[in-house]
Amino acid sequence: MTTRRIDQIWLFGGLALIIVLVVGGWFMMIKPQYTSRDSVQADTAETETQLLKEQKRLSELKTELKKITEYKADLLTAQQALPYHNTTNKIPEFLKQLQTLGLQYEVEVSGYAATGEETSSTTPAVTELPITLNIEGPVDNIMKLVKHLQTEQPRALLIENAKLTVAGDKSELSLTLKAFITSTKTASVKS
Repeated sequence: MTTRRIDQIWLFGGLALIIVLVVGGWFMMIKPQYTSRDSVQADTAETETQLLKEQKRLSELKTELKKITEYKADLLTAQQALPYHNTTNKIPEFLKQLQTLGLQYEVEVSGYAATGEETSSTTPAVTELPITLNIEGPVDNIMKLVKHLQTEQPRALLIENAKLTVAGDKSELSLTLKAFITSTKTASVKS
């Protein structure tokens, strides 16, 4: 009976050892592998989601890149309207443009006077340059020139005061206007 009892002890002891080894193997070797696999799968899913977002962003940027010439044209227009502050404030170029417009509309543009710069009270990065000029010629031509100044020419101007003196078929318009200059430098656009 003792032999049988010893065999049973060995049998139950062996079974207990097998169960302990299986459970220990599960918790020490197999479960960490499953946890690692789940972590890798979660990371993969997150990476795929991020990749989809980045691919969408890339396609949006490619669409925007197709509009680059339009954006460059807009930037050039804005730079002409509001030139960067330099030593001349681009006033000589503007005055030459006014003289050319005078020839185009068959009026005489003269009496230029530009006073000192004033910082804009509404926009700190913008400087205002008061300019006074006289335009002589037929009223219709003067009005065409003023309309051109307000709507077509690229430089940002604000006509503050206008005084028209009519003497027969010859008229004179005295304009007080402000040209604007920015102190914020923008990137140059190459052709």
